[in-house]
Amino acid sequence: MLEKELWRMSCYKIMFFVGIVDMFALAMNSISTGYLAYEGAVFCTHPVFIYITGLWGLGLWCCSCLMNILLLVNRTLNVSNSNLSDYVFEGHRTYLVLLIPIIYGLYFMFFTRTCVFSSKYYAWFYDPFIFPDKSLEYTNVAHGINNLMIMCGTFIFYGYISFALCKSSRAGKSPRIQVQSYQILYQSVAICFINQVSSSVYVIMNFISVPEWIIVFAQLLWQLDHGCPVIIYITINPTIRSGFWRKITFKKRRISSMQTTSIRPFPYRDV
Repeated sequence: MLEKELWRMSCYKIMFFVGIVDMFALAMNSISTGYLAYEGAVFCTHPVFIYITGLWGLGLWCCSCLMNILLLVNRTLNVSNSNLSDYVFEGHRTYLVLLIPIIYGLYFMFFTRTCVFSSKYYAWFYDPFIFPDKSLEYTNVAHGINNLMIMCGTFIFYGYISFALCKSSRAGKSPRIQVQSYQILYQSVAICFINQVSSSVYVIMNFISVPEWIIVFAQLLWQLDHGCPVIIYITINPTIRSGFWRKITFKKRRISSMQTTSIRPFPYRDV
């Protein structure tokens, strides 16, 4: 993603920063969670570590949610209103836009209630399960609103993007540009779909009594949400896939001047 021809495209900048957030989040919801599960930990046994780790994971999750929505907004504008897309995301403006989810995540990290790990269910909850009659006092309303926002927002953008792509196809847009737009769109939709499912299940299990297997499934979905993007990129995106194989096989990229002219008709804007 750091290659010049990819970095010029705002969607790849967003994907790259999503990847950074995902790596830090996996350290929390996989490595730290695995350690706590191995120790049979509850809040009373590791209060400081669980409290800080819960805030860390909460902030990264909400930051990731908004970045995924931002990625959908980027793709929506790209296929429906390229002028507005350039105005919002062109060049260094993408970095300014990315400050929004970062500040959003920091808000959840420092100004909302933490979530707490329980080795009984191998997952994270609002309730530390200390006082049975006070479970509602620990509810993180802002986190619940965030997850509901993700569920509704992705449905809205899915519908609008489908409409915009059908409209652009009927308008006779270049087949090559359409193929590239669809490829990046598929990546965005796949990532955001997993994000949507995991956020909805986690909301349900914190407010409604559900079977233990659903709780474990929700935790696995949360881990998958942060771990799957790299698999999606390599599977769906041929440019990233070829770059990945070049890196691990130590092959240098060879492009002739004629090839450069033919494959880069729009070098300074998103497709």
